[in-house]
Amino acid sequence: MLALDLSNDPRWLELVAGVRLQVRPLTTALMVAARSDPAVAAIPDDASDEDRALVFAKALGRLAILDWEGVGDAEGDALAVSPDAVDALLDLWPVFEAFQERFVAKAILLDQEKNV
Repeated sequence: MLALDLSNDPRWLELVAGVRLQVRPLTTALMVAARSDPAVAAIPDDASDEDRALVFAKALGRLAILDWEGVGDAEGDALAVSPDAVDALLDLWPVFEAFQERFVAKAILLDQEKNV
């Protein structure tokens, strides 16, 4: 059975030790907006699946991440959420993997279920 969460309230997502993100719900509108991101549209046809996943995750992250805890600059000061900061955060392999697993994978699993 598919359980629907009818709340559009942001939620906190635990990623890696000490880092958590406040994200919008992963809705169809959010996925469509991420797919329309210029960086996603500019992915070359011969790009690897890994490169495509990173570009898409960054586009989705820039749209979905509203706030965070445990993310700082080189001096250790809290860093505000910005497109460049989201991209830098998702360039860290453990963070990218956790974001893929805990946020993006839910949409992919639902998409696969409808194609069975």
